[in-house]
Amino acid sequence: MDFRTSLNTIGDAEFEFIKNLVYKQAGIFLAPHKKIMVQSRLNARLRTLGITSFENYVAKLKLDPKFATEEMQELINRITTNKTDFFRENHHFEFLKNQYFPALEQAVATGGPKSLRIWCSASSTGEEPYSIAITVYDYFHTKPGWNCKIYASDIDTQVIATAKKGVYRDDRLEPVSEAVKIKHFNKIIEKDHVYYEAKPHLKALIDFRQINLLHFPFPITDKLDLIFCRNVVIYFDKQTQKTLFQNFEASLKPKGYLILGHSETMFGISDSFKFLGHTIYQKKD
Repeated sequence: MDFRTSLNTIGDAEFEFIKNLVYKQAGIFLAPHKKIMVQSRLNARLRTLGITSFENYVAKLKLDPKFATEEMQELINRITTNKTDFFRENHHFEFLKNQYFPALEQAVATGGPKSLRIWCSASSTGEEPYSIAITVYDYFHTKPGWNCKIYASDIDTQVIATAKKGVYRDDRLEPVSEAVKIKHFNKIIEKDHVYYEAKPHLKALIDFRQINLLHFPFPITDKLDLIFCRNVVIYFDKQTQKTLFQNFEASLKPKGYLILGHSETMFGISDSFKFLGHTIYQKKD
């Protein structure tokens, strides 16, 4: 049987079921115009499973609890969007090294700990947490006594596996200067392609793990100094955003920071943070 012709379309009822399932499990709201995207991303999955229609796929999700449990992660992996780059929205990294890190050092002078805990809560394939790690390492590695750690998480298990490896084709590192490449990456030439692998000193800073942002308390025991959650909450509805911001507030230290993506805002959703500009927020006293 040629599955390519039998898996072309997803019906309204099947889309509605998948939309509600993804919302319940991951908090991602799939608007009606996302129907074609869902159809496209799941067609290959159905072929892999040998399922000949979306009707049969949804029926199996409904009627086979074991299959539904095992398939949920595969479904989420295919629905989530993983657009990312090294030093994307670079003003946030400039804020870290020019304002935030110097302020932490000043706090040490008045009895603050030499400790830094950052959570990159939607790390995708790793470009963002490695960008954070480069910024942290370059600032702190010559300063004795500092204990720095970056938690990096995503709901998608496949992108977390990629991020842990820390290997990228050369075109992915176009935003990175040659000096930074030499300092922080090992160059690999394989089958006429050039790759760069993050060096051990970067990998040692990052703790990669899968975390679903809907599941609170988060499996991070440290109170956090700063949370990156960029270009994620645009996929959540207002109530999910409100709950997430409340949970972030509970996870941050007093006066901790939350950084969102360029098209995201807390306006009208949470009044627990002070807006500092450039989608940077600070937890209120």
